Amino acid sequence: MPWLLMSLGIKNCMPLSVEYLQKLKNDRRLQDLEWFNCQDDPYYFLVNWAKTLDVHDSVNPIKPFPDKEYLKIIVKVWKETQLLLVPKSRQMMMSWLFTTLYLWDTIFHTARMTFFQSKKAEDADDILKRSKFVWDNLPKFLRRYYANGKFYELKCNPQHNGQHVSGKMMFPAINSEIRAIPEGGDVIRMHVASGILSDEMAFQAEAKNAYTAAKPTISSKGRFTGISTAEHSTFFEDLVFDSLEV
Repeated sequence: MPWLLMSLGIKNCMPLSVEYLQKLKNDRRLQDLEWFNCQDDPYYFLVNWAKTLDVHDSVNPIKPFPDKEYLKIIVKVWKETQLLLVPKSRQMMMSWLFTTLYLWDTIFHTARMTFFQSKKAEDADDILKRSKFVWDNLPKFLRRYYANGKFYELKCNPQHNGQHVSGKMMFPAINSEIRAIPEGGDVIRMHVASGILSDEMAFQAEAKNAYTAAKPTISSKGRFTGISTAEHSTFFEDLVFDSLEV
């Protein structure tokens, strides 16, 4: 597969060396450079700084994101594509991948309005908690924003002392937030979102209504990502195989 990565213009993002990480601890110049490296490349951010939670591992549950070639390809396609649909199976880490990518988009840019949508509000909040976990495990120098030539501390949910707030991750200093919402088009229709992540889209009875409401988001340079375990005779399947007009 390396030939495919080269043909897609994907650069090598090997995990950072132990020696470099040691220098990074006390070198503000390197920390600033690292922030810009992460802003420039979501996959670099993913494999070097994002941490996931493996609930099946009681010894080492917090783990770095794996450096996998198929993930490199998906990240590149996501970054360059407004509409992306991904049929998934277990152990592919698609939910972790896309919640981390949308977190990256939110914290390294300004004025982002992102929605995580699932069948129920509590299901959507569960995937939002993955983004919050990644955020909570970032080093302090990445939990900053850059404005007017300077770095400033970036706080998540500052009115709640950084604790998880059901349904929301708010970054008021950069006018950005991620909201967790249930299925349907009502909430999406009220906003032109920067990005929408629809989780287990094939199992949302109102997936078509939500996607129709999201079309202005896509037409205005926003991004829609639908991921789901495969299920026959669903709107998600029709979209994946381009078998209907919407």
